[in-house]
Amino acid sequence: MLAACGGGDDDNNGSTPPPAVGVFTVGGAVAGLGAGKTVTLQNLGTDDLTVSTNGNFVFNTRMDRGVAYAVTVKAQPAGQRCTVAQGTGTATADVSNVQVRCENLAAATFTVGGTVTGLTGSGLVLQNNGRDDLGVAANGGFSFATALAGGAAYAVTVKTLPSGQGCTVANGTGTVGSAHVTTVEVRCATAAAALPEGDWKQEQCSPSGPGRWTRLLWRINRQNDTRATVTLGGVTYADASCSGAGTVTAAQPGAGGSFTFDRAEATASAAAFWGSWAQVTGLTSRTVWARKGPYLCLLGDSTPTVFPTVASVESYMNTLIPNKICYTQN
Repeated sequence: MLAACGGGDDDNNGSTPPPAVGVFTVGGAVAGLGAGKTVTLQNLGTDDLTVSTNGNFVFNTRMDRGVAYAVTVKAQPAGQRCTVAQGTGTATADVSNVQVRCENLAAATFTVGGTVTGLTGSGLVLQNNGRDDLGVAANGGFSFATALAGGAAYAVTVKTLPSGQGCTVANGTGTVGSAHVTTVEVRCATAAAALPEGDWKQEQCSPSGPGRWTRLLWRINRQNDTRATVTLGGVTYADASCSGAGTVTAAQPGAGGSFTFDRAEATASAAAFWGSWAQVTGLTSRTVWARKGPYLCLLGDSTPTVFPTVASVESYMNTLIPNKICYTQN
């Protein structure tokens, strides 16, 4: 006897019927998304989904059986780039294998440079932020090799002066914006003077005992273009005008020391040398040696410098020279 089948579809053979249309989800996982960042995804150019954490995600809109899906990135996270793998296909079941991988972008960087004018000597070396040495052989444009990110500070200085010349830097400090820096100006001219050497006597003549007057003495031994040693003493005279040759007295106890210069600038009328004074007592301080005409002025300094340019040095020298504070070799 045949049993009744209840009117079922013979083709289904009693198995579970297929899902109804519009029941399949589309999703996957996000990896590498930075903390506090968001990425916006789309499926088929719509159904926006903003994801703020790594891990699984699922679009809100379900897909019909047999309908194609295509997952893309609509909006990238700040400072990152996200790519989609396994993002396309046809929905025949829930889709959970879409992979969204995010990576940090390299920060945008910009070069620092400008122009050199008046250069006739050889050996000019520039620095940015105390490093990134750049040798310049001719007038024209220049650019440091190391690019800087936006917001970074730059400070262009002259490390080595060209032979027989001095150079000044204009527009040499600032903060990098969103474009290359091209406004630094390095202007070179015939140097007023080089790093001094020999005996230098202070112009001021001061009483130092009965019938005796003294001018302070700096005996400078220049070792190279950036280093010198100094012995301090005095020259005594028998008259209040300190005229004649005078008599060199012994060095003052604990006086003198070594000087190391890390910056130099010059114009046609003045030259300045910034550096550190390591005294024989063990103390170290910043100093500026400045030359103008026959004069050498020895200026105390600090960090940051009190005298940012050779022009500011020369301006201060002009107040010292009439008061006989500076030194000469006469």
